[in-house]
Amino acid sequence: MPNCRKCGSYTKYNNGLCYSCYNNRNSKKGKVYFGESTRKDGTKKIYTGQTKRSVYERVGEHLKEVKKPKSKTYTGRGTGFKLLGSIFSNNRFKAERSIKKMSPEAKRSLAKKGARKYKKKRS
Repeated sequence: MPNCRKCGSYTKYNNGLCYSCYNNRNSKKGKVYFGESTRKDGTKKIYTGQTKRSVYERVGEHLKEVKKPKSKTYTGRGTGFKLLGSIFSNNRFKAERSIKKMSPEAKRSLAKKGARKYKKKRS
């Protein structure tokens, strides 16, 4: 009888995952983060992104793109990238879409709230 490799319950597939472990693996939960991309002409644009991984891993990827001489990504076209803050969401895709529709001022205030929450948690 095949068992789930994560929890040990019955599964249809030998050495596979059961239905509940598979769904938890493909969860929509994650973080929506805000960054400030500095352009070559000095203007600052607000960037909104989402990730299931650590926000710092994702920001590291953005910083690598900034260092590339001929990057084609949104953040890579600039001269710098700074993380403003992040918030947790149960549906990170829907949250990212609704945040991208906001004005830059609203995005900045939301990022500040996320940063404050993080500082309180760490101390």
